[in-house]
Amino acid sequence: MKHKFISTLLSLSLIFSASSNVFAASTVNASAPELAAKTAVAIDASTGEVIYSKQLDEKIYPASTTKLLTAILFTENKKPSDILSYSKSAFDQPTASINKDLHPLKVGEKISADNVMKGLLMYSANDMAYVIASNLLNNINDTDADTTNKFSAIMNKKVQSLGLKNTHFVTANGLHDPNHYSTAYDMSQIAKVAFSNDWILKTISTQKSTFATVDGINLPLENRNKLILPKESVYDQTCIGGKTGYTSEAGKCLIAIFNRNGRKIIGVVMDSLYDQKDLQASKDMENLINYSYTLTPTTLYKSGSKYTTVKLSYKPFKLFGPTKTVDVPLIVKENVNYFKNPVNDAEKVLVQNISNINPWKLNTDTSVGTLTLKERGVTKNYKLYSSLSTKDLISDNKLLYGASALAIIAALAILITLIYKIVKLFTRKKTYF
Repeated sequence: MKHKFISTLLSLSLIFSASSNVFAASTVNASAPELAAKTAVAIDASTGEVIYSKQLDEKIYPASTTKLLTAILFTENKKPSDILSYSKSAFDQPTASINKDLHPLKVGEKISADNVMKGLLMYSANDMAYVIASNLLNNINDTDADTTNKFSAIMNKKVQSLGLKNTHFVTANGLHDPNHYSTAYDMSQIAKVAFSNDWILKTISTQKSTFATVDGINLPLENRNKLILPKESVYDQTCIGGKTGYTSEAGKCLIAIFNRNGRKIIGVVMDSLYDQKDLQASKDMENLINYSYTLTPTTLYKSGSKYTTVKLSYKPFKLFGPTKTVDVPLIVKENVNYFKNPVNDAEKVLVQNISNINPWKLNTDTSVGTLTLKERGVTKNYKLYSSLSTKDLISDNKLLYGASALAIIAALAILITLIYKIVKLFTRKKTYF
């Protein structure tokens, strides 16, 4: 009976061990996501670090994801309670507009900024983008062409201020123009700024709401991002919100932000397929995000490990005597991590900045410089510490100090002896006289 019990325990242990190994392997070595999208990227929402990418610098047409930049400019110039006027350029926009699809609106109709934002980001209304553009330009009677020309200059100035080198916008709503383009990476940086704004974040996370005008028009709205709608098969409760986009030239586009266990990741999928149920972009996003959350940072230098060694010259007696040199190991006290992928491997740079080190003030708890890890869009700083202290230098020179002390003692003894003999000699001479 006892042998049977032990045998059963061993069998269960082996089975559990095997299943655990399989699970660990599937987590650590998860296959790269299968994406119909031509380009994609996932970034850390707080740092902007690239976690995973697919052709992230390839030129794409962003379609209505452009409205995230329009929303940024909106938040910088208006507050939710401000009242805007419906404009001529908004009236001239094609379908996928509040005016064309849901209810006719008149030029001059009054709408709160918050309702305009809901129309822009939830319904992805093309006319709401031009309500924003014309009101920020302070001319609701400008033509579509005039508003487009003037507002595109503002958009591209913002693009430049964000440091984006592969983006040029023409239309406020993302309707196709050959010169209106971006990349998955650049759109991720626009999204990072947009999603850090509370007004934008609240709007993109809203499942259903009402679009209202000051005159009393009330229209139900439902968010076009299927990932946040419980009724959809692709619903993901960890998706905070996002922005959709589509034109025949751009394909299906989706930018979304997720929060899993307090860690936020922004995903971008561009030029995906428009399938019969309009689910492929959402599935691409799920595959991208699920994979990205399995990835863990690679450690370049572990906490407590040596990064480099510097030579330090010093005088054991501080102000005089011989000069010695010592190799001082510099260590990091936290892991130096990065996400290993082709982009980061190709572009990461390590830069050290070491201050003038005073050998007589060496302290293992005081930083003597920094190590900077630079990647695309992110800079990480780590403090460098000496692994030696002044006490170590003193300890290394014990023999020198001991020999010097003996020499001093011997010199003093000789000096005392000489003084004694001189004194004695003078005493004898006085006695003689």
